Amino acid sequence: MMHPFRKLKGVGLLAIGILAAACASSNVMNVQYQLPAVAGGPIPRSVVIVFDDARKNSAFLTRSARAELEGFSDVYALTVSRPGRGSELKGAYPLAPLFTEILRYRLEDSGVKVVPPGANADAEFNLVLNEFQLDFGDRKWSASVAYETRLLKNGTLLSKQAVTGSAERVFFMKKADAEKVVGELVSDAINQMDLAGLFKRAGL
Repeated sequence: MMHPFRKLKGVGLLAIGILAAACASSNVMNVQYQLPAVAGGPIPRSVVIVFDDARKNSAFLTRSARAELEGFSDVYALTVSRPGRGSELKGAYPLAPLFTEILRYRLEDSGVKVVPPGANADAEFNLVLNEFQLDFGDRKWSASVAYETRLLKNGTLLSKQAVTGSAERVFFMKKADAEKVVGELVSDAINQMDLAGLFKRAGL
């Protein structure tokens, strides 16, 4: 009789294998988020994350970019890496859960406790996505992002920060270059978030 642990381990490895195979598919965009080096002490606060997609154009790929990435299914495979450590494949997500997960890793790495919606928390951490797009032209990938973070308590705005960013990469390997520019852009933009400043200005 197979040992339960071995059986579960086998199922886990199978799931990882299936996910890895899916990420290698042209239908999925691989996004590698690089966490920043931890600066300062931990932030001993708790938050509920709320994501708001406020983009005027909800299409991530422009027409020219989609022509190069045929079959893309608007699913993103998230890999997270820490300074001096290896990267780890976390899962495959649509856009909203992708940003929610990236924000969760950023917050938790800074000592903030992320709790489920409806749970008691010190504040609501709202990420409003205003722009996120990948374009292709002149043998280059161009990506742009714009978002605003807000800390709220009982519906009252306590503090906020707006971030915009862009990145370019010369076309050599099609999908791999597209994924590289998106990962760099997302990492830079999310890491520009001044978490200590947001909580300080909020009086938390």
